[in-house]
Amino acid sequence: MDTRQQNALKKAKNFIKLLSCFSLLAAPLLSAVGWGISHDSLSSLFDLNLFHQAKNRAFYLSPTSDPALIFRYFLLPHYFLYASMPLYIASTITITNFTYKIAPWTSFIGAILSIIGSVYFIGVLGAYLSAPLGSVSMTGIIQLSFVLCLLLFVGNILLGISLYRNRVNSKWTSALFILGNSLILTFPGIENWMTLGSLCMLFPMYQLSRRLYEEIDFNR
Repeated sequence: MDTRQQNALKKAKNFIKLLSCFSLLAAPLLSAVGWGISHDSLSSLFDLNLFHQAKNRAFYLSPTSDPALIFRYFLLPHYFLYASMPLYIASTITITNFTYKIAPWTSFIGAILSIIGSVYFIGVLGAYLSAPLGSVSMTGIIQLSFVLCLLLFVGNILLGISLYRNRVNSKWTSALFILGNSLILTFPGIENWMTLGSLCMLFPMYQLSRRLYEEIDFNR
């Protein structure tokens, strides 16, 4: 391999690592924003009650509501979630690359489940974003897709276990990653708990992205 090819390969690897760093941070951040802004106040967002579901503003919308309110409390939050899903796929591949040597089966199964869940999440969000508010019929395939969406967070828990076993991150941040995804699985559809779960994922993903960033060779 000549010098030009080596430089091209080096630039490609650096670019992939930069994209990986971005996806690790942006995926949980975008989902946290998407779930968080469906509430109109911090007091509503952090009404973390185990025994009732805090209602977000989208709950009170109807097809005849003000279009500005529909955009603010229904469409805009879903746009953020829609944008986060491809980044979850990229972050899954990145985590697997760090963990597969020590925990190959846990990493592999976790990656497959996370990718499947992300793909179905994209499909469900696409259905809701492409139709007027309240017009999506809860057919059998939509209901099944809702269930399959949760595989994203099941897979992430397995990846968190792989991170914990590999000690890629500190143990407490790997445990925080597991906790964040467990919260989302425990309280599906309750946006304030899901926001908290996404925020929990930010800490371990920051630690992992910083480690990956330090591996980038910026020297020509």
